[in-house]
Amino acid sequence: MRLYGKWSPPLKECTTMAEVREEIDRLDRSIAPLLVERLGYIKQAGHIKKDRDAVRDNWRVEDVISKVLDTTRGVKGDEQMAEEIYRFIIEWSINHEFDVYDSLGDE
Repeated sequence: MRLYGKWSPPLKECTTMAEVREEIDRLDRSIAPLLVERLGYIKQAGHIKKDRDAVRDNWRVEDVISKVLDTTRGVKGDEQMAEEIYRFIIEWSINHEFDVYDSLGDE
C-alpha cells in the first residue's frame, strides 16, 4: 500500500489495530535511537561553541528545515508535518544546547 505517492516505502497491509500498532512500535524503535544520536551531536556543539550567542544560529535552522523539506518532497511526504516536527526538535535542541553551554561555566 502506498499512501504518499510513487516513492513512499511500501506499507504492510494491516487489517487490525494491533497490526498497525505493531508497525508504529517498530518504527519508533528505529526513530528513538536516531533522536538520541542527534542529541549527542547537540551536546558536542554546546561544548564546541565559544560564544553563547552562537548557540542559536538562525541560518542553520533554516538550512536544516530546507534539507528536511527537500527530503520530504522526495518521498512525497507531508511537508507541513515534517516542518512542524523539525521546528519543534530544533527549538528543543537549541534550548538543550544552551543548557549544556551554560553548564560549562559551572565546571
